[in-house]
Amino acid sequence: MSEIDWYEVRPMTAEQQRDAQEDLTLIARGEEQNLPWRRLRVLLDHELAEISYPVITQGSVRSLNLTDKGNRYLGL
Repeated sequence: MSEIDWYEVRPMTAEQQRDAQEDLTLIARGEEQNLPWRRLRVLLDHELAEISYPVITQGSVRSLNLTDKGNRYLGL
């Protein structure tokens, strides 16, 4: 069964690209606690980040991770 892309994501604006760079850096550092949902949604839509759970961290059930695409975006 092939993977279906249910919708096309609009290309990121220059501002969104700058925000994505900053936000991916925050996620890589584990400092994404105050990341606004509207900015996180852009990362998720462009498959640059993913929500992972369960997490073995006290008081936490979810975490954000960079995808392979997100790592490439940051040049890692």
